[in-house]
Amino acid sequence: MTTLPEIRTHSSYSQLAVGSHDAVVAVYTGADILTQQQAPYTDWEAAAAPFRQIDKEFGKSVVLVPAPSVGGGRLVLSPIDSVEDDTDDVRKVFDANQVYNLIDAVKSGVARAIEAGARRPAVYLAPLPASVNAVPDADYSRWIEVALLAALEASYVTLVVREHRTATLGADAVVENLHSIDLVVESHSDEELRSAVKRATAIEGGRRLALDMGYGDPERMTPYKCAETIQAAAASVPGLEFEVIKDLDMIKQDYPLLYHSARASFAEKRTWPCVVKLEYRSPMPAQVKEHLFLVGKGVTYDTGGISLKIGGSMRGMSRDKLGACGVAGFAVATGLMQETAVDLSCVLAFERNSIGPNSLLPDEIVYSRAGVRVLINDTDAEGRLVMTDPVAECCERILAARVAGSKIPAAIYTVATLTGH
Repeated sequence: MTTLPEIRTHSSYSQLAVGSHDAVVAVYTGADILTQQQAPYTDWEAAAAPFRQIDKEFGKSVVLVPAPSVGGGRLVLSPIDSVEDDTDDVRKVFDANQVYNLIDAVKSGVARAIEAGARRPAVYLAPLPASVNAVPDADYSRWIEVALLAALEASYVTLVVREHRTATLGADAVVENLHSIDLVVESHSDEELRSAVKRATAIEGGRRLALDMGYGDPERMTPYKCAETIQAAAASVPGLEFEVIKDLDMIKQDYPLLYHSARASFAEKRTWPCVVKLEYRSPMPAQVKEHLFLVGKGVTYDTGGISLKIGGSMRGMSRDKLGACGVAGFAVATGLMQETAVDLSCVLAFERNSIGPNSLLPDEIVYSRAGVRVLINDTDAEGRLVMTDPVAECCERILAARVAGSKIPAAIYTVATLTGH
């Protein structure tokens, strides 16, 4: 994973030094906010006034205007049309559904600053109207984290692009769009902002692991390479333990349905299946309220097997591992946050559903970990095969914990793409 941009927090615009940033991205609701007679709005309105006079659509979408009073002379105005309607919620801070188009309020504003050449933007979040708390079912308590995650998404460069740039440009390669972010939120304490940054950066760490693994080239992310990527990420996460099972005999014994689904991939060791286990334990065991068991589908490429995908439908099947990628990212984010209320046990089943002489065949009958006979109808239904035995293992562990006297509630979730189960 890449190193995140440096994030500095400010509870007042007056704390922001001009030399610390090379653009200001102002995110606000309601066009009239710029007309308020107080800093920084007076300077911003002065910069925007000539454009407002000649463009009646000004203020309805992201716009870059020259502003000598801000760092870099770049002022990006990124409005949100409304957060008070009965259909609005915190996603509008991220995806602002405007009258004429769809604008990612923070993400698009930061992306526009990047396009203009900025690498150290200040993101100014104008206060939300007090009336948002009256909107039914609209929880804005995490709106600062949502905004920061949007900015970090604009900064992210995909793994494939990072590696290509590094290979071709060396030390000059841009592997992160931003060097730093100055986050300015009025009327919030420094402690509140630091807490928001800690939570958002933890989530972003997990999200980037999932994105790096999930993107693109299936040869770049074979089962073994997925395991290596997770291991590298987990090594720096407190309380998160990593284990990988590669031995085919052990997989055949403990995860027989995965073994049979992956048989055609045995022809090349680089495409062999593996099972990754992640265990997270709360730093405060007395506060644990739930033990979550997460099973992730990690099919690094899905040809359909003998039930071959045809007519171009195989394109994009490198993304059939996104369930496992998401679980790995969730575990990393949980560990980085040092969450106290939950324990995690994750089982990620990675395979390439290949086609070949040793392929699993329709009409075969195979036995699951639980001893249940399974009639194969369609080898392109591999998702339920690779997850069934890990689910059985989780059930065994929960029952064993009950016998041992544990009363902590437990739940099992399967996480998968393209799977009916």
